[in-house]
Amino acid sequence: MKNIALFGGSFDPPHRGHVAVVEAALENLDIHKLIIVPAYLNPFKTASVAPAPLRLQWLQEIFRGYAKVEISDFEILQNRPVTTIETVEYFRQREAPSHLFCIIGADNLATLPQWHRYDALEKEVTFVVAHRNHVTIPPHYRDLQVNVPISSTVLRAGKEHAYIPEHVRHAITSYYKDTNEQPS
Repeated sequence: MKNIALFGGSFDPPHRGHVAVVEAALENLDIHKLIIVPAYLNPFKTASVAPAPLRLQWLQEIFRGYAKVEISDFEILQNRPVTTIETVEYFRQREAPSHLFCIIGADNLATLPQWHRYDALEKEVTFVVAHRNHVTIPPHYRDLQVNVPISSTVLRAGKEHAYIPEHVRHAITSYYKDTNEQPS
């Protein structure tokens, strides 16, 4: 049996909350591999601050020593917004997993039914929801007990730098300082 977990997102920038999600998933899910899939552009957003290749590079650096973690450039290579169902279908074909988990943050729960082909997606994966801000996780989803109180928006605003992994902190904070990104 080969179980795979997918963890997608903008990762703009990646932070300790993302690391905590990955570590909790590796510890609590029966998986052979966790694939992190940074988006070229989130289908619900009009832009990212950091370019996709840079976000990919940061993730590769952060997760370099994690044996069961792969950083995928699949969505970035499409050079367009990619829906989750498309990514799931790609990895289902490439990996032929027995079971496929899709890790999302609790902040995505409210819009999840609006995701492209949600009904098909729900049949293809088991959703694993990373706890955030005391959101109640519906019983038909797996609950991943992670509660790191940070968001990428706060980090782009130049606050809470301690939540950026130390070995990439300078590169990430310098980039956002130069872009003068303000909270959205």
